[in-house]
Amino acid sequence: MTILIKETVKEISRLSEDEQNILAIYIKKHLKELLAEAQREKYIEEGNYNIDDFNEETKQAIINIEEEENLTICTNKNDLYNQLGI
Repeated sequence: MTILIKETVKEISRLSEDEQNILAIYIKKHLKELLAEAQREKYIEEGNYNIDDFNEETKQAIINIEEEENLTICTNKNDLYNQLGI
């Protein structure tokens, strides 16, 4: 067991029994998704990623920039607010 896992288990042990049970149920139910998300975050942090490692909003922003579509070009925030009708 890694040191990080041991530290996490120690923190979890400080929770009430009910909180530990709730957390355990959640982790069991979502373990696959949690591991996938953790891996994506690690790739992004290391700079070793592809567009699929980002969430949908970020992916769309990257695509818009790359394809120069749906972009709002503004000189300052007032210009942006005017273009957005705010």
